[in-house]
Amino acid sequence: MSAQVAAHTFCLHTFFCYYEIYMLSILFEDDDILVVDKPAGLSAQPGEGVKDDVVGVVERQVGYRAFPVHRLDRDTAGCMILAKNRAAAAQWSQLVTSRDIIKRYYAWTAGEPQKKNGVIDMVLEGHKGKQEARTLWSLKETWRLPEAQTVSLLELELKTGRMHQIRRHLAAVGLPILGDDRHGDFACNKALRRFGVRRLMLWAYMLILPGGTMVRASMPPHFAAFKEMLVHNGVMQQ
Repeated sequence: MSAQVAAHTFCLHTFFCYYEIYMLSILFEDDDILVVDKPAGLSAQPGEGVKDDVVGVVERQVGYRAFPVHRLDRDTAGCMILAKNRAAAAQWSQLVTSRDIIKRYYAWTAGEPQKKNGVIDMVLEGHKGKQEARTLWSLKETWRLPEAQTVSLLELELKTGRMHQIRRHLAAVGLPILGDDRHGDFACNKALRRFGVRRLMLWAYMLILPGGTMVRASMPPHFAAFKEMLVHNGVMQQ
């Protein structure tokens, strides 16, 4: 496959058999935890209908079972924390709950926000009923594609950790994440398929651990390919 085709179809390293994943990149490790770079499309943990998952891959890689401290959606790429034992899992889960760990994301969204940054405070319904939820966001880039389609890159920080929080919050304020087949703009997603958008454009790119250690994931292939497509086909807005 040529580089040009890969860039415009988003096939670069995205179609593979999970049974052949022998290693995940370990971004950080200490006596208690591992932080791995989870690829988009790989489930975080075992479940019904799941062929392979981060927990299984890590067990094959390091030789023991690790425990997820938090979850990422299957189609979200980026930093994921696993504990080396149950006691560490309980301790680090509490750190996540108490917001002693900062989680930052990038998302490509449809549309353009009316200001440069903001806070989304919106109650979300979940299995525990209605819960307060807060997401901070800031605008990084806006691009215009042919046929007047506008997309924006947002940096986000979670202040709470509700299911699909970023996806639901952004959809609620009219900035749905590209490729989101559950909370997104389905007409927009269909239109952007001709530009190769077939994956959820959400990336858990950074964690800041207690004490200030910053852990950053590598840019996922579909993010890199999307940016290359914008450079070739879009116009960056000032």
